[in-house]
Amino acid sequence: MKISRAITCALILALLGSGRSLAAEPADGPAQAQDEAYGKLIKQYLVDPRFTTELVDHMPASDTVPSPLKFFGRIPGTPGELTYAKDIERYYQELARTSPRVKFWTLGTSEEGRDQVVIAIADEATLKDLDKYKTQLAALGDPRKTTPEQARAIIKTAKPIYWITSGIHSPETGGPEMLIELAFRLAVEETPLVQNIRNHVITFITPVVEVDGREKIVDTYYYGKKTGKPKPPLVYWGKYVAHDNNRDGMGQFLKLTQNITQGVLEWRPTILHDLHEAQSYLYVSTGTGPYNPSLDPLQSQEWWLLAGTELTEMAKRKVPGVFTWGYYDGWVPNYLFWIANAHNSFGRFYEVQSYGPDIQKDLKLPPTATSREWYRQNPPLPSVDWGPRNNTNIQESALLFALDRVATDREIYLENYWIKNQHAVDGGKTGPVNAWVVPADQTARLNAIDMINDVRRQGLEVSVADAPFTAGGVPVAKGDYVIRADQPYRTLADLYFSVQTYPPANPRPYDDTGWTMSYMRNVVMKTVHDPSVLAQPMTLLTADVAPKGVISGAGKTILVNHTGDNELVTFRFRLKDVKMQAAEEAFDAGGKHYAAGTFIIPDAPRQVVEKAVADLGLTAEAVDAAPPVKTHPLTVPRIGYLHSWLRTQDEGWWRAALDHYGVPYTYIADTTARAGDLRKKFDVILYPTVGSSARDQVVGVAMNGDTPIPYKKSALTPNLGVLDSADDIRGGLGVDGLAQLKTFVEAGGVLIGDGSTVDMLASYGIAAGVNTSTPPELYTKGALMRGVITDAKSPIAYGYGGKELPIYFGDGPVLTVIPPNRGFGGGGGDPGGAGARLAQNITPNAVPAHVSPWQADEPTAKPAAPPTPPPASSIDTAPPASRQGGAEPTQRPRTVIAFPEKADTILLSGLLEGGQALSNKALVVDVPDGKGHMVLFSLRPYWRWQTQGSYFLGFNAILNWDHLDAGTPPPPPKPAPVKLGE
Repeated sequence: MKISRAITCALILALLGSGRSLAAEPADGPAQAQDEAYGKLIKQYLVDPRFTTELVDHMPASDTVPSPLKFFGRIPGTPGELTYAKDIERYYQELARTSPRVKFWTLGTSEEGRDQVVIAIADEATLKDLDKYKTQLAALGDPRKTTPEQARAIIKTAKPIYWITSGIHSPETGGPEMLIELAFRLAVEETPLVQNIRNHVITFITPVVEVDGREKIVDTYYYGKKTGKPKPPLVYWGKYVAHDNNRDGMGQFLKLTQNITQGVLEWRPTILHDLHEAQSYLYVSTGTGPYNPSLDPLQSQEWWLLAGTELTEMAKRKVPGVFTWGYYDGWVPNYLFWIANAHNSFGRFYEVQSYGPDIQKDLKLPPTATSREWYRQNPPLPSVDWGPRNNTNIQESALLFALDRVATDREIYLENYWIKNQHAVDGGKTGPVNAWVVPADQTARLNAIDMINDVRRQGLEVSVADAPFTAGGVPVAKGDYVIRADQPYRTLADLYFSVQTYPPANPRPYDDTGWTMSYMRNVVMKTVHDPSVLAQPMTLLTADVAPKGVISGAGKTILVNHTGDNELVTFRFRLKDVKMQAAEEAFDAGGKHYAAGTFIIPDAPRQVVEKAVADLGLTAEAVDAAPPVKTHPLTVPRIGYLHSWLRTQDEGWWRAALDHYGVPYTYIADTTARAGDLRKKFDVILYPTVGSSARDQVVGVAMNGDTPIPYKKSALTPNLGVLDSADDIRGGLGVDGLAQLKTFVEAGGVLIGDGSTVDMLASYGIAAGVNTSTPPELYTKGALMRGVITDAKSPIAYGYGGKELPIYFGDGPVLTVIPPNRGFGGGGGDPGGAGARLAQNITPNAVPAHVSPWQADEPTAKPAAPPTPPPASSIDTAPPASRQGGAEPTQRPRTVIAFPEKADTILLSGLLEGGQALSNKALVVDVPDGKGHMVLFSLRPYWRWQTQGSYFLGFNAILNWDHLDAGTPPPPPKPAPVKLGE
């Protein structure tokens, strides 16, 4: 494969700029004393001498600043040892206390209350003037306030901030260890290279981003080491999610993401560099592409420009396995380091071979990792001894080379930062998009306000229209929210609000391919293509929008319209002792129209209800009498939340939604469910995907051997057992647990699940009449698609007034409602198999991917006519009687939402090939069984902190748990008996 001309130029510039030797030659004057004991340990722990450079094969001595060896009694890279985040924090505090070149502070706290910290390292004079340099970077970040002449003067004296972060992925243990040593080296070493860094760059270090998970991984490691028993898996990292903590850049739910974002907004770091462990032996990020088109082209050129330094300097020293390009893509902006890219800074990352911390003798790699490719000219070795000191040396060396390059070329990187901000502002004036408008008067207005507040917290400027106007054919009402494109963080707006097209001929995507924010939140947003919008009267918001709710009227019955606003579920659970009813049909009252699902509160305690309405920003009306519409009670359920000890990655996003909106639940493990009596305890059980195969979900943590595997707080593991604990986590749900779930449903309970839970229930015959499959022709990954509401009378669809809904679909399961006794059919196949057969075209974007346009429903006095559902045969919700024996089923699955019939109307944003495999397939199915129901989602209703527009599909199932059969269509007529001989 050929490298593009632009990439070639960037590499040449990087190589030409690497002319001077970067060896750790001594500075002028007496040689600095060395810590001989430390140096001896470095050599001792390095199990392969090829993984070192002259930058890290020694350690200077200091009489005043404690080295890691003095403080911890060991050095980073010591086999069989890990360091708690709390102890790294103590060490950083000691560095700041003993060195005038180090400053320490906290960014914030985690969900479990631990500090997330940062240190700044620079020469003493710079640290004393740190606020001055902050002010200079802020000036470069806003060309509306800084002239080009002023910017040029600032660039001459400003200093870039290079912020290194690590430990966001808790099993990747080496970065925090290495950063203990790098901090000390930068503070005390007097080589010209380190002096250059210290004098011309302000180095920020956050050694552990996921501080809660760091303490847990150290606990589990030492449990295994000290007991010799199988160590517990890292079931939890933070409170909510594991690996997905590095996918929260857009949603910004997690404290760690919020803290880093606030740091970026405050300090405007020139570079944000995140450290990871998933490649052999060192990958320097650039990406295979496609690069996100919302980025300034200068951004991707910077990736290549600086990557050339590390590759070149490591190649000079014959360090094997340092490469770029062939990993990751550069597409989705949800990673931690993309917080920098979205704010016109320079985000990048490393992936290195795992730290351990145990030595891996004869580490073998497959040919796909060791082949010599154009982007990997010095490939990893087929076999090598690998130890934690290898990990420390390779990434510490690369970081020092990068820091030195930025120090030397600081004006280039500062100028690039200024130019990217200037391009963003200018592009908003002269580019194709000049503003985005979010109407204040829309059905789910609180969901719209949540979106506005969320992007404001990420630095995006939002204004309110002072008067009505029209621009570019878009009517704007007074009070509508206007996001101007002529602002520095237009990059973020483009990234979030654009429609993504990912042609399938591209390299395989690394993560999601579509994420258009207004689609995911089901919010009406209009794009303005007319620069005159920028001259219209509007007022910049200076604080979050905080609507105060109100009840109008004076009657005894209060009506709260079901708008799909997520605060409605908070309202119900906050007033759990107040009797409420749900309207089963739309109705009119007092000159207003109300949707099906509207909350009706007869004889309402006005003062109590009024306070909740006001606090939540809802609107309600008090009328003299309850409307003459069919209703059912909104009985507050007892909710059980079922998790697997195997994996809690995805279920944490469901918990995040419940916690945020105040929905109480009891958290139980799969091993607990086997004990039974579930119906006596719960009315609803939530069982989100485990992200495994159906079989693995049933088996759980395998019952191998006779040694229990505990997960609980103890003297050896003081940081475990926060959310749940057990003396033995083995055994999983098991077939007994599956039987208990079926018994629970048959007795009147409601079981709600998605992903692998749906696959498990279908595969084991618990959800009768439902089949899951992975069609081999289907190729998609994390895209936004069109859902058709096929049963608008189902309580699950309450509050969704339109005929269609944008939904998030990962890549499965593909869900089919099938006639009984027809067999499961389908199944098998290779997920994304079609993608594997596609050629990797080097110009794939020459043919844009086809996406269908989305027109969100506008607020109207009355809802549109209910959609005409596809024929029953096309969605298989009313199967004919079996011709193979057996009685006609008395209960049938009910498809609430399905994919469209026409394949070319399915994709809204992202990647889809082979869409015909999804035609008319079910997205939400209500499966009645006995007295209860199973609500199965093929779409992902609670995907990360992004799909707020589909949250109420799950909330509706919870609120209407004991009346999910409301609005059920009558069964089809029985076919005439077949006469003998026909």
